Amino acid sequence: MQKRKIFLLSACAFLLLVCIFQAVLLNRNTVKTFTLKDAVDAVLIEKDGENTWLVKNGEAWKVGKTEKDVPYQANQANVDSVLEAVKSVKLLDKVGNASGEASQIRYDLTDGKKIDVTAYGGGKVLRKITVGKASTTGTQCYVMLDGGNEVYLASGNLASTFGKSTDDFRSRTVWTLDKNMIGSIAIKKVDGTEWKVSRTGQGESMEWTLDGHGIVTGEVDGQKAENWFGEFASLAASSWYDDTASPDGNYVLTCEVEAGGKTVALDLFQTKAENDDEAAEYCASSTETPYIFALASYSARKFLKTPEELLK
Repeated sequence: MQKRKIFLLSACAFLLLVCIFQAVLLNRNTVKTFTLKDAVDAVLIEKDGENTWLVKNGEAWKVGKTEKDVPYQANQANVDSVLEAVKSVKLLDKVGNASGEASQIRYDLTDGKKIDVTAYGGGKVLRKITVGKASTTGTQCYVMLDGGNEVYLASGNLASTFGKSTDDFRSRTVWTLDKNMIGSIAIKKVDGTEWKVSRTGQGESMEWTLDGHGIVTGEVDGQKAENWFGEFASLAASSWYDDTASPDGNYVLTCEVEAGGKTVALDLFQTKAENDDEAAEYCASSTETPYIFALASYSARKFLKTPEELLK
């Protein structure tokens, strides 16, 4: 009887120890999520001596190198990634302290390697994040939060999110048009050839006309022309030239697209001729942007189409 009582008491004690051990493990769960309640209207990213400002302007986001000079439209997808990252930071574990140089080197938190991010809202600082290197998995990174020296392992590759240059944050969009509102496209080439395709009416009553000189004329194939018009609904730069740059290369043509009573225009220049191994290269200027931009060969192709390609 005595032995049985001792056994039961021992079993109870063991179960109690198991419960205590599990409670300790649960309390050691170090995952913490820091969420901002205030709206972010500006973000400063400092990396290796370069400052990038993302500033909300009305409903749009602009990007530039100083807070007061943000002349470029920002790529909204990249902005959304930045906002998501600063609004919610998930810290998985504390891994060290970066008050010493050795720890700073270990986690890439030294000048020239770290990325300092400051989020603002209503003129006040909402959050500061110092981003170091990514983990070996690439899905986490090492960070310091709000000016502290504690180093944490954070969820997400924030080095990739914040590590972009000012140019990387720029939108590549030159124009966006409603393809159904495009009424005409006119081409004027350097050799003096000029031609224009227009459409009137809608649906089955739509009529297509081709006018110009120095070209072969004929009946327009409505489906070919409609597909061609659709290619002009959007235009994106492959990269931007410096702000003060002028177009280089040889002038090729001018294109004017009329859509909904507005005319957008583009001057196309060839910067490199096509050869056996490489496609031709182009740059352009447009009424829709003050900046010269490079244009990929596949984007330039629609401007180089001949009227004969649109005939039945």
